[in-house]
Order: sequence, then structure tokens, then C-alpha cells
Amino acid sequence: MAPQRSRLTVIAPAYDEEEVLPQFHREVCRVLGTLGEEYDCEILYIDDGSCDGTLALLRGWAADDPRVRYVSFSRNFGHQAAFTAGLEHARGDVVVLLDSDLQHPPALIPALVARWREGFDVVRGVRDHSARGEWKEGRASRWFGRLFRWLSETPVQEGVTDFCLLSRRAVDALLRLRETHRFLRGLVQWLGFPAAEVPFQTAPRPAGTSKFSMFRLINYALDALVSFSRAPLRVLVFVGLAFFLFGLGLLGHAIFGRLFLGRHPDPRWTVLLVSLQVIGGLVLCGLGTLGEYVARIYEQVKSRPLYLVKETEETSHPGDWKKSDAVTDSPSVAA
Repeated sequence: MAPQRSRLTVIAPAYDEEEVLPQFHREVCRVLGTLGEEYDCEILYIDDGSCDGTLALLRGWAADDPRVRYVSFSRNFGHQAAFTAGLEHARGDVVVLLDSDLQHPPALIPALVARWREGFDVVRGVRDHSARGEWKEGRASRWFGRLFRWLSETPVQEGVTDFCLLSRRAVDALLRLRETHRFLRGLVQWLGFPAAEVPFQTAPRPAGTSKFSMFRLINYALDALVSFSRAPLRVLVFVGLAFFLFGLGLLGHAIFGRLFLGRHPDPRWTVLLVSLQVIGGLVLCGLGTLGEYVARIYEQVKSRPLYLVKETEETSHPGDWKKSDAVTDSPSVAA
């Protein structure tokens, strides 16, 4: 009897990646071909509401190659929702997550699989910041990583990315976590399964431009911090206590000077106004921080799905490609 083949799923989100996607697809197919007959491979693309020719490419590949599958969103739901959709639709015993812009090297897939064969449920791709050319992209992420490790109760190793391998056990456990605002790196770390790291160097994009604007990166960082840390709330408590004690100290100093030293200082309106400004600013910051947590509770309670599926390779028909397809609800973890 022939040995049972392991099923391997490669999940690749794509958002307006028409320029780079053909090169990425060729590279992934080449790398999967080096794994031999031991693995039954599939490539699962997640079209995150692209407006260019990305979906047309996916339709063509799925029609010509039974290894290729795709899920197309009704609109852009974001990078983390795309990865979540891939995990929900993956059929593999082991799953590899990577971006489709070739900055996560597909050539590293055999190395990730080799560590999985050693018994690790999670194999993370760790960015090598010492490599030349990493400074432009890596500096902000390194500073955020340090802040996150300092404040979070689930610290994430420096250089860890969404490029990783997960066993089926890890995938099933990850899908049980039902956060609406998702930070997959932190969620994978929270699982606590045996993990290994494989270093890699981020390659420059061969074509196209990054879809992560500064605003989206800031929102992503804020989601990560608020989802995995109560430190901002606690910091406000300690800052408020410090100002309270400082105020008591000033009051005691004034009373002591008036009763025992005969001092009658003139009012210091400037100091008073500055103090009011500082305290008022702290109050507003505190309300804003509290509001961020309340807003996430509100989003979670609404229980909206993380994404809506417009089309998959199973529901798509060539005659319907130019028609407007009905939107179907996804079985997302937030539903």
C-alpha cells in the first residue's frame, strides 16, 4: 500500500496585484513541484475585493489547474480577514500563509515544511533586520514590536510576520478564536503550540505598489495593541494617581507655608492654566483610550461576519463572469 500523502495548502491574499501575481504564481508552482509526490498541494488565493484584473487571473488558473482554488470577496475587507477566509476554506493537513507580492519568499516553503515534519505545529517566518535594504520597511515595525512586547501580555518575537506554517491542529484552534479585530501574529503566539522559526530576508516588490497606507498600518498597530494589552488603561490610572498626589503635595506645601512660615504667595494663574490644560488633556486621552476598548466591544457584540464571499472556483461559471453575482454570507469566525 502506498503511503498516505500529506495535504498542503498555500494561502495567498491578493488585492489589486495583477502586475505581480503571474510571477508569484509561477514561483509557487515551481516550489511546490520540488516537494515531490509526498504532498498533495493546493494554492488558495483570496481576492480581497480587487478592482483590477486579479480576479480574471484567478478564474483562468482555477479553470486550467485543479490545484488552484480561490475565494473572492464582495469588497475589500482587509488583510487579516483574507487570511482568516483562507484558513476557513483550506483543506490541507498543513497550511502556509504568505503575501502574494513576493516579499515573503515562496522558496522558503520547503524549509517551513521540514520544520513541521520535525513536530512543530507553528513555523514562523522571522524577518532578518540585519539584511541590507530592510531599514526602510523594518524600522517602524521594530519600534512597534518593542512597544508591543513591553505592553502586551502576549509578546511577539521581533521580526515575526504573517508568513508562517500552521498544522491542522493549530488551524482548528485558531479558528475557535472569534475576535472581530484580528491580529494573527498575536493570536498564533497565544495558542502556545510548539513553534520554530525560519529566518528570511524581505525581497523588494518586483512590480506594483504596497496597498498598506500609513493610515492602514496605524489602524493595524492599534488593533494589535488594544486586542492584546490592557496597559493603556492601567497607564492612565497611574498617571491620574501621580497628578493627584502631586496636587496634594502642592496643597500641603501651600498650607504649611501659610501657617508656619507666614508666606502669602501671589496666585500663579499661568501655572493654574497650564495645570488645567495638562489635566484636561489627560482626561480627554483617558476617555479616548476607554472609547477604543468600548468600540471594540460594540463591534464584537454586533457579530457581523469578517467577510462576504462573492464567488469561488466552485460557484463560478465562464458564462457568468461578466454578470453581477449575488453576495453570499461567509461562515466566518465572527458569525
